[in-house]
Amino acid sequence: MELQATGPLNLADYLPGGALFDGCKSADGSVRRGWQPIVDWSTQIGPAGLDKRTNQLEMMIRDSGATFRSAAETASVATDGERSPGRPWKLATVPHAIDASSWSFVEVGLQQRARLLEAVLDDLLGPQTLIRQRILPPELLWKNPSFRRVYHGLPVAVDDTGQAQRLIVTGTDLARGVDGSWWVVGDRTRAPSGLGYLLENRVVTSQTLSNLIRQCNVRRVAAFFVKLRSRLQSLAPRMHENPRIALLTPGEKSYRYFEDAYLARYLGYMLVQGSDLAVRGDRLNFRTLGGLVPIEVVWRHVSDRQCDPLELDPHSAQGVTGLLRMVRRGSVAIGNAIGSALVQMPALLPFLPAACKHLLGEDLKLPSIDTYWCGGLKEREHVLANLDQFMIRPAFVIDREPPQFAGSLSSDQKAELASRIRANPAAFVAQQTMNHATTPVWHEGRFRSWHFSLRSFQILDGDQVEVLPGGLARADPEENRMFRSPTSGQLTMDCWVVDEQPAAWDVSLLPDPNSPLELQRGGSDLSSRVAEHLFWLGRYVERCESIARLLRTTLRRLAGEGSTSRQSEIPQLIAALAGIGQIEPDYAIDELGGSFPSLETVLPESVFDTIQPEGLQSAAKLVVSNATAVRDRLSTDAYRVLKRVAEELSRRPSRATSDIGFVIEKLNRLLVDLLAFAGLSSDSMTRTHAWRFLQLGRRIERTNQTIELISAGLVSTIKNERNVFEAVLEASDSLMTYHARYMNLVRPIPVIDLLVTDDSNPRSLAFQLKDIDRFVSELPRDPNSTSLRDDQLQAKSLLHEVEMANPKALGVSNGQRREQLEILLQRISEGLPRLSDAIAAQYFFHTATTQELTGIRYRDRPDASEGTTESGSADASATDSQPDPTTDQASQSQSQSQSSTTRGTSQP
Repeated sequence: MELQATGPLNLADYLPGGALFDGCKSADGSVRRGWQPIVDWSTQIGPAGLDKRTNQLEMMIRDSGATFRSAAETASVATDGERSPGRPWKLATVPHAIDASSWSFVEVGLQQRARLLEAVLDDLLGPQTLIRQRILPPELLWKNPSFRRVYHGLPVAVDDTGQAQRLIVTGTDLARGVDGSWWVVGDRTRAPSGLGYLLENRVVTSQTLSNLIRQCNVRRVAAFFVKLRSRLQSLAPRMHENPRIALLTPGEKSYRYFEDAYLARYLGYMLVQGSDLAVRGDRLNFRTLGGLVPIEVVWRHVSDRQCDPLELDPHSAQGVTGLLRMVRRGSVAIGNAIGSALVQMPALLPFLPAACKHLLGEDLKLPSIDTYWCGGLKEREHVLANLDQFMIRPAFVIDREPPQFAGSLSSDQKAELASRIRANPAAFVAQQTMNHATTPVWHEGRFRSWHFSLRSFQILDGDQVEVLPGGLARADPEENRMFRSPTSGQLTMDCWVVDEQPAAWDVSLLPDPNSPLELQRGGSDLSSRVAEHLFWLGRYVERCESIARLLRTTLRRLAGEGSTSRQSEIPQLIAALAGIGQIEPDYAIDELGGSFPSLETVLPESVFDTIQPEGLQSAAKLVVSNATAVRDRLSTDAYRVLKRVAEELSRRPSRATSDIGFVIEKLNRLLVDLLAFAGLSSDSMTRTHAWRFLQLGRRIERTNQTIELISAGLVSTIKNERNVFEAVLEASDSLMTYHARYMNLVRPIPVIDLLVTDDSNPRSLAFQLKDIDRFVSELPRDPNSTSLRDDQLQAKSLLHEVEMANPKALGVSNGQRREQLEILLQRISEGLPRLSDAIAAQYFFHTATTQELTGIRYRDRPDASEGTTESGSADASATDSQPDPTTDQASQSQSQSQSSTTRGTSQP
């Protein structure tokens, strides 16, 4: 159902459309409880004020980096391997309000439902009385592809009070019918998504609508996150006062990576991927550059089957080999328990009333949307006879794709759907279509009536259930789109529970200020994955800066009054641009110069060229890619600056790109942002290994770029070298320093000294190699080893080359070339890949061989599809003798192949 296309300019004049229940106003136009302050506020600021708030919200969300990916985009990222920050998150200008008295009924129903799902899950993975007594059909387990026998009987995490619980956080998708009654559309019990986005929505609205929030007495959500942190902390088998808690994310290619990183930072947890963790002995450990660090609690956002490639999916790259063995031994707590996705299957919904009566002795307070499991003969015949009235969806899995609405299908499509249901009836459920209630949305300068739904969140703590006030609301003008996931990219709303009494504002996530705390100096708790991304982030940031400087230097000369053919420095600058991959190498060949478009056309176009693999656009894209992978390690300001770099470059100008002045101005803004990031990393990052790897990447790349520039500009000699020298100094940001020392006397030896051997110049080769040597020597090393590592040897060898160089000898020319300078540059250039390889082999571990090993184990197992035996003892004992895959030579060679090139773009 599509709602009105037009609407009033004022919320006071807003009227709900049709016979649907509206959250803001009743059918007679009277304002519902809790909404009057919002109506008054919107009337006071008017359309101009609402548009202004809309722009503020969009800018704040864009600056925060809040993004999402649709299911199709996630699949595309997984297929092509590219990392993308996704599209900006969408937040409505006007919140959705629910008065506290109405919410109290929903809250009680949600508390009961959370307890019921915990009891059902505990029964299915335990005594299975619901199946034995025919309350649940056995096919819900035996035909369920999500069920594995290994889930049955897994120990449950026990908190510090002795309570055992499988579910810690649950989510519930709610909708209001035409009469205003609340219905449950679905449950989320594995790892409900949306908490991070909800938190971001509240943070943004609290900054833009702070006075209105206080005026409405909006209940705060901070208490919920305080409870979440304390609940996860209570699960720790050791170190109850300050346990190490990790949020296990599927990775930066996942649709939910933004909120995983956001929640980890907000709650103070380590954000880890499966490759960051390892089982050693009887502990789950976090791999760091300084060694293995035990983990007490894992808040997993990885699917059940992906958790352990040894006992579950052998092809999983998201899990940890041996994790289930650690669960059995009780050495690590997992929230939510592995196997918890069972009770979020849609096929369970029609059986919940009976299960509630049996397990809790109560009637179900919040009804589910009418659902028919097609595995029952009576239900299947009813569905097939009335197919137009239903939407069809998978019975056992939650799919991010929308259901099929039979009424909107063609005759052939409907017949095909009916045939699929008859062929495998247990795999489908049919749900009654419904008309969602509406809410006012400010859209395109008017208030419009859109459908809305709500995802709520609950925390279970024994018999107590903490319900988050409100939830993640979503609005859409089309009814059929309301059954998609709230994180699928439609417009979201901040949902306010409006109270009569002022909300408590003394809740904080900060620890007790009186509790004792050991002083620490961090630095070694860095995984090799994060170290590698930081290293490459430094490389690509520096590559962007070097390319931008060289382009600007060249374009300034092309924009000058003189003829291009008369400017002696142009060929050298073009050769440098070709050498670093910004333009085609053929432009550096004089004999082919007349065969191509003019430089005045080509160079400005190259700034926006997305095809050139080593050009500015590609480098900027990889900057954001690597920054996204480690966004929990970057400050909000630093990530915002890097994201702006790519956004600024990706906007192709409407005017002709041959406008050199316009392109130069764009490069100026780009350099300002890149220098802002350099300043932030220099002044705001603690001097830990994270900072060192970022700086190592920058220094290695600057060395490489400087060599390319000097090779193109200073090795060959020409008649009028002054212009060439000044262009090279300008491109290397050293022209002002040179003039301060030597005034206008431009000579080759002082130029070479400044750019090669002067270790006081931050742009010289000597400065880069000195820093590289220092950073490498400060990285973790084996305390039992007395010899230098290979990376140290390579760094010292390169530094020795430049320290032994004599600038006067380097400046000597044979009339055509400066041979000593060329030899030195060639030696350093050849040594950089060896240094990069040595760093990669020492610190950048890869665990691809784990999948191969577990795959071999399963080939001889006839019951591999079931995961393992119920006890899992055979597989559990095997993991004790598993070699460390991160030290495998094949893994190291993979890392080397990705890191060996000093100029290429092949990077993980």
